[in-house]
Amino acid sequence: MYSGILMGITFVCMLLSAISCSARTAQRAPRAVTYFVDCSSDAQKNDGLSADSPWTTLEQVDGHAFAAGDVVRFKRGSVCHGTLWPKGSGSESAPIRMTAYGTGLRPKIVAEFGSDASLKLYNQKYWNIDSLDLSGGNTYGVFISGDKGILHHIHLANLLVHDVGGVEMKNKESGLVVISPGTVDQHFDDVLVDGVTAYNTQQWVGILVGGGNFGFPPENTWSTHVTIRDSVVHGVQGDGIVLFRVRDGRIASNVAWNTGMQMTASMGTPNAIWTWMCRDCIVEQNEAFLTDSPGIDGGAFDIDYGNTNNSVVDNYGHDTQGYCIAVFGAGFVTHQSEVRGNTCMNNARSPRMAQYQGAIFVHTWNGGALDGVVIEGNTVYWNPPGTAPAILNDAVFQDENGIFKNNRIYSTSPWMITSNRSLHFEGNQYSLHSHGGVLNGRWSYGDRMFQGFADYQAHSGQDAGSTFRQVAATNTDLAFWPEASAGTQQLDTTYHALLSQPLTDLEGRAMLHQHLGSKWTMYAMLSGEIDANGLLNETSRRQLAILKSLTVQFHGNGLETVIALHRSTKNASVKEYLGNAISDLGFNSATFVAAQATDGNASEEPLILFLSPEDHVIEAWRGVAGAADLGIAVRQKLGNPAYSQIGETEP
Repeated sequence: MYSGILMGITFVCMLLSAISCSARTAQRAPRAVTYFVDCSSDAQKNDGLSADSPWTTLEQVDGHAFAAGDVVRFKRGSVCHGTLWPKGSGSESAPIRMTAYGTGLRPKIVAEFGSDASLKLYNQKYWNIDSLDLSGGNTYGVFISGDKGILHHIHLANLLVHDVGGVEMKNKESGLVVISPGTVDQHFDDVLVDGVTAYNTQQWVGILVGGGNFGFPPENTWSTHVTIRDSVVHGVQGDGIVLFRVRDGRIASNVAWNTGMQMTASMGTPNAIWTWMCRDCIVEQNEAFLTDSPGIDGGAFDIDYGNTNNSVVDNYGHDTQGYCIAVFGAGFVTHQSEVRGNTCMNNARSPRMAQYQGAIFVHTWNGGALDGVVIEGNTVYWNPPGTAPAILNDAVFQDENGIFKNNRIYSTSPWMITSNRSLHFEGNQYSLHSHGGVLNGRWSYGDRMFQGFADYQAHSGQDAGSTFRQVAATNTDLAFWPEASAGTQQLDTTYHALLSQPLTDLEGRAMLHQHLGSKWTMYAMLSGEIDANGLLNETSRRQLAILKSLTVQFHGNGLETVIALHRSTKNASVKEYLGNAISDLGFNSATFVAAQATDGNASEEPLILFLSPEDHVIEAWRGVAGAADLGIAVRQKLGNPAYSQIGETEP
């Protein structure tokens, strides 16, 4: 009996102890807190816990160690001066978020003169940062780094980063958005740069993930799972968008222009969008133009040395000083490169670079080599200043040679290719567009120059199943435009049918004509759906980045851009988010039509119409329209872009 009572007391004590322990654990687990920041506020109470009592200085934010799940919200329309460096890290299940609240322009963080960055994190992980306007750092706009361990989950979205400079440029890990390890003992995992606009810097880079000046460490020290997408970069001294020392990387649906603006080479020669020491990386559906370099390079896209299983797919590189696409090897072997489905136009505007590089350039130096290259299904419009080959290959290959197949070359230069015997050619289409005199084309293969396609095909063993034609041309600017994809009458019928359907979500056809007038117009009907973070959906953001680039190029030619964003709900908060999304686009040269909201489902599939001043549909695209498709269609009608009117502010 006594023993049973004692056992009962012991059980109760154990139960009470467990309850007490559980309570203590619950007390120790921090509760996620939302903080508010309004640097324009004169609120007397400023504990930061509500919009009525916000923090009013960056010092209050920087002095706080945030915990997993916390949210920091800056008021739209406000301006904070200084460097934003919040402390703390989130967790895998509960990242820390830094964002905006209210309506209007993004909240601005303006670094003071002498500050190294506008926003920085160091040895911190699990952060989501979006909807801020960051400027004024001397060396960086955004700088994220560390010196030890793996820094997981750095997600940046909908940021405007601009006007960075003020000190001497000292290395390539400087510029607008730099996410770069500080030592060989630190790297990143799960990095997303999404919908960031970065422009105007006297430092090197637009967006960089990777890097670090510490030689050639093993691959297990490289950053992993990195994506840069739907972003815009322009006005940089060096590279536009790059991945250095990354495994599993993706650069997709971005635009870069006015890159490589440094006057004299001091630390390298830049390209617009490229990868170095990258394994399993893909560069796809991007656009690059007005690329330059103070020395060599100056191209649009580049698979550089030390890469393995890298692809450059469905990109548009045009109006570059250097090449369109290059595959390189130097000091290392570059393995299994793929160049597929790209469009190249008006490349190598520099006579020197045209002779040295061509439009597609395959090259090794310093003991480097290539192992397997496939160049397939690309379209090259080649009209260099003078006579130069469109395709130039002088690379050393080891193990597996390269293949150049099923490509289309439209050239005003009679010189089509120069290649050593390491590249095999088959199934290609060559068109020579000449004016004045009859030319037969030139091919240089191995150590022999061939006069004419028949001589080349018969004696080189190359280009079986390939074709060659000559076309008389009267205008070099319009020498090789492809024919329109469909007749105007057929598309007109489709267009009128579409306007009568609820899909367009417009308040009648009169609204359309109110905004179109009698000008060449690119008209886009896009989804205005908002994601879980209150940001415009990814499909529409991707299409808008392409349309913004198109407008930058052709607005001076008279092109108007009209965008209707439709949504499936009349909810007021969604309308507010959509208003902020339009404001954040900074797309001031476009007209946004307030499409009618319905309570039904809105299609997220874009519909794009290219309309003549007479209201004829010249081209129509269902789904996301690529930069090359839009650019070529407009170029056919309006001629070369009015690049002289492009400035270094947002359009």
